[in-house]
Amino acid sequence: MHLLLVHQNFPGQFRDLGPMWLAQGHVITALSAAQPPELECGWGGLEHVRYSWDPQGDTSPEVRGRTVGDVCSQLKQNGLKPDLILAHSGWGEALHLSDVWPQTPLVVLPELWGSERALGFGFDPALPTNAPDPDLFDSDNTIAALSIEKSSVALVPCLSQWQSFPNQLRSKIQVLPEGLPLERYGANPSASISMDGRDWSPGDKLVTMVSRHLEPLRGLREALKAWPQVHEIHPDAQLLLVGYADAGGYGVESPRGNSHLADALASLPKHIAATTIHSLGVLSHKAMVSMLQCSACHLALSYPYTLSWSNLEALACKAPVVTNLESPLSFEIQDGISGHICQFGDQRDLAELIVKLLDNPTLRRDLGEEGYKLIERKFSLDAALEAYDALFKQLTGKAHSKTKHVMEA
Repeated sequence: MHLLLVHQNFPGQFRDLGPMWLAQGHVITALSAAQPPELECGWGGLEHVRYSWDPQGDTSPEVRGRTVGDVCSQLKQNGLKPDLILAHSGWGEALHLSDVWPQTPLVVLPELWGSERALGFGFDPALPTNAPDPDLFDSDNTIAALSIEKSSVALVPCLSQWQSFPNQLRSKIQVLPEGLPLERYGANPSASISMDGRDWSPGDKLVTMVSRHLEPLRGLREALKAWPQVHEIHPDAQLLLVGYADAGGYGVESPRGNSHLADALASLPKHIAATTIHSLGVLSHKAMVSMLQCSACHLALSYPYTLSWSNLEALACKAPVVTNLESPLSFEIQDGISGHICQFGDQRDLAELIVKLLDNPTLRRDLGEEGYKLIERKFSLDAALEAYDALFKQLTGKAHSKTKHVMEA
């Protein structure tokens, strides 16, 4: 089967699925504004087409959609005839694909229906109840609705993101996670992370937190407000923060100083911030996994936004997680069984749950095992491949390879 994958920053959600589809014998053409992925990462045989894009020009979804549509029209003239198209629709790239190939099934990935609460307004006690701009989400939501309307089916990776959409759109949206290759994860007694001239390993009092940007939307402010109470009981515990520490992020809140991290650290006693909190920047994927395998408690805090891959990876590493009510992960785990759930904004509750895990290795092990079972059952790459195979057959009527995901040596 010939798949056309469209994603502004390819491979994006297709990071693990794409190489497996190639291994199964599918032909893949990728259309993107990004450089092609490295062939040694499993992308041998990929046909990558890069469309031109001026980041200093008009970046509206409408213009991007027309740009992609024009490129696809040229590809069609050159003989490209995909059996199925999968496209991330958030930047407008999916708007004209069905115009070019009207008979080809189109699967779109709209991710989330924007709302004030998703960005913390009326959710985070530190923010106002209402967003300052009532039209903040109109453009993105219009693009999402148009893309879903033009599609054969839309996909989101978890229940909370599905529930974010209006009722009239949900019937066309399915929950289908992208999947994690479990052989990369699991517990690893020999894992280690080097920091401040020392190697830390499983069993050490390491609390971890990972997000693309260190920002309030992903719970940074809550974690650091809770930390002095954790430090009082466990002065040897270390908090490891992974992600960009600049002023960027998915949230709309601007930092008061140079960054959200600087703001949060400024409110803490200097000796605590200097000796027990470590901003590690952006780690390689291998180093991040090793760190998660050392974690005694992983903080998976979030506004009601998108599900973070790194939090699923923490569960896959058997790290015990603490999340908050209304976070995407809170819809997936069972409180006290596969993780702990606190109230967002209640730093005392959060600190008590962290301390509870640091105090109890048996509890850490039991939560980690159940979290791993959740990933194995619902968020593994094998489960995703099976579900996508069924969807492909449903949409195209074509049989295709059922090759099982083979673990790497």
